Amino acid sequence: MLADDVKRDFRHFRQSDSKADVVIIGDIGDAWSYPLLNNVFNLLISGAQLIAIHKNRFWQTEHGLQMDIGAFVSALEYASGKQATIIGKPSIDFFQSALTELDLSPGQVAMVGDDIDSDIGGGQRAGLTGILVKTGKYRQAYADNSPVIPDLVIRRLPNCRGCSRLEESSQVQGRAQNPARKFYC
Repeated sequence: MLADDVKRDFRHFRQSDSKADVVIIGDIGDAWSYPLLNNVFNLLISGAQLIAIHKNRFWQTEHGLQMDIGAFVSALEYASGKQATIIGKPSIDFFQSALTELDLSPGQVAMVGDDIDSDIGGGQRAGLTGILVKTGKYRQAYADNSPVIPDLVIRRLPNCRGCSRLEESSQVQGRAQNPARKFYC
């Protein structure tokens, strides 16, 4: 259950709609339907494992916020009794893989994003600094009700070509602030 451009990343694996050892759920937009969910459900109860690219609640589109795949993944988990393996954000393994690839420690990296749960919370659980940007899918009321507390909140990203440093501000309460810490693009 992947968009065509993402399916290319899995082209080395045998693919089938009727018999599968693993079902991978990703973004397929308007292709979701009851028959499709029921087909995946039957693959899962027949023994297939469930993997999800992510488990986001919603995403920003040109039409505003839209429900994301998290609800479908949760429905399939509930119906099949199987727990999905999440391979993207907010999985700690996702962030650790990036750190390994970059040969950096968590203290050297910041996760910048507009999703307080997957971007900021996921990054912080992996030891990264979490910088929440008030753009895209960011919603103040949602952020206010989240248990995740960003290390820094900024209105927007500066133009990163030759951008200046971002000084940690006192906008975020509840976390120990390090006034000497600076962030660079």
